[in-house]
Amino acid sequence: DVSPRVIWPMTSGGRIRVFNLMSRLAGRHEVRQFSQASSHDVRRAGFAEQMVLAPNYVEYRHRHWLGTPVNAAMERVGFGMAVLSGHTLALARPPRLSEWMDWADVVVVDFPWQYAYCRSRARGKPVVLASQNVQIEKAESGNRRLAAGWRAWIAALERHAVRDADLVLAVSELDRQSFVRRYGADPAKIVTVPNGVDTKRYFPAGNAERAGLRRRLGLPEDRPLIVFPAPHAQSPIVAAMAWVRKVARAMPDCNFLITGAIDGNRPRREGNLLFTGFVENYPDHLRAADCLFCPIELGGGTKLKLIEAAAAGLPIVALTEAIRGTSFRPGEHVVLAEPRVEVMVADLRAVLSDADGSARMGAAASRHARAEHDWDDIAEIMDRALERLVHGTAREPPTT
Repeated sequence: DVSPRVIWPMTSGGRIRVFNLMSRLAGRHEVRQFSQASSHDVRRAGFAEQMVLAPNYVEYRHRHWLGTPVNAAMERVGFGMAVLSGHTLALARPPRLSEWMDWADVVVVDFPWQYAYCRSRARGKPVVLASQNVQIEKAESGNRRLAAGWRAWIAALERHAVRDADLVLAVSELDRQSFVRRYGADPAKIVTVPNGVDTKRYFPAGNAERAGLRRRLGLPEDRPLIVFPAPHAQSPIVAAMAWVRKVARAMPDCNFLITGAIDGNRPRREGNLLFTGFVENYPDHLRAADCLFCPIELGGGTKLKLIEAAAAGLPIVALTEAIRGTSFRPGEHVVLAEPRVEVMVADLRAVLSDADGSARMGAAASRHARAEHDWDDIAEIMDRALERLVHGTAREPPTT
């Protein structure tokens, strides 16, 4: 698997997706992860060039004197997209990647930016585009004034990758249809591999356990606690954070827990906003909350944090974009709010005041997440698709 960013630690949805799929494939295959490190990764305490992420799953973090800072800069200013990562690979020509491509039976590329370089070095091996979004839609959604040249370049890179790949993995049926409609891709070579959740780590907490988690984590117990996961400072999260600030000002009797590295990776308190920075035990923070607030209205893709909150049984108030590409149903699994402060406040207060109704909705969402979004089941879909590609047939899924 080839990624333009380091996979561990899992500080974003894309990293969570890659790690969970690859670590499960490693239960049956040997998986090698080639990642391009950024300057931020290299400066992180305990950075290692190579790590064992799971049995049969090793990650190599490639550093280059020019490519590493360039990729980091593009992540910051390039709409969260390392669009030059293929060019920096071509500049570096890393021997480790060439060696691993000779070793591999199949090459999985996580983003279109690196696709052309990997295809040119794959030496006849099948190459898979493991899409995490329709990238042009993500760019246009999060950057409405996107320059025409950037738009054309992103679309051209993605068009080539989607058309040329031996197999394309889409995160939703909507994305699959978009690849066919936008780029004329062969629908027979596109397989939907949805986003998921580790159901062994995300599960509902009762009232007593929730109170105990707050005490252990040092979270206040005197007010309702509403959580918003903000793992990074890319434009969809920044825009959503603006909504959170407005709603928090209108709800001074509630605390808002902001997990992740947005606005600097340091714990602090601003009125009723509690910032944790990056946390290793995010599932505990999630299960300590009363409600998830997800005012995401940009960015495309499907929202892993919403799926994780659903598995944890939290009632959810979100905007329509947050359930895009999923089968979560408004009113049954999630409350969909309008993008107006007074409506969001009213919906959050309704959820917090109706304990029985919120418990029923949280339980329904948890059942749905476990039935439709368990990483173990999703990895089976990917495994069978790769088996068919490499061997022409797929083994039978295990009986349960």
